[in-house]
Amino acid sequence: CMESTITIAWNEVKYKADLVKEYGELPPLRCNAQKLNQVFMNLLVNAAHAIEEHGTIRVRTWAEKKEICVSIADDGCGISPENQHRIFEPFFTTKTVGKGTGLGMSIVLEIVKKHDGEIDLQSEEGKGTTFTIRLPRNDGSEEAETTVL
Repeated sequence: CMESTITIAWNEVKYKADLVKEYGELPPLRCNAQKLNQVFMNLLVNAAHAIEEHGTIRVRTWAEKKEICVSIADDGCGISPENQHRIFEPFFTTKTVGKGTGLGMSIVLEIVKKHDGEIDLQSEEGKGTTFTIRLPRNDGSEEAETTVL
């Protein structure tokens, strides 16, 4: 999923950042791959938009005992503390008028929750932002497509 999303998002990323991929060994995950691709797309494009000149976007995947984890980090402008608690609100955006609807991150949260997962935000102004997604490993009993992130 991540590689196909990177291919699609590449035009947004390639002029703004070096992309560093650190993929760990992952077990298969029963999930809606198209929806997770949408999550990754929103996070990658937002990371590219957060970088003013040229920076780095780091994509990591790893497995823990009960979870599959994905993080997307940038060294862009970061998110102010007062905006961090609002970032997942529908229609909230820090972008200028006409540059965003404010729906991307609320959609990200909704998709992650529908997969019984969690998303964590770590950000510091002037240093960058990291979003970490944690999805529970599942036994395959759910009605969803089996895919590997």
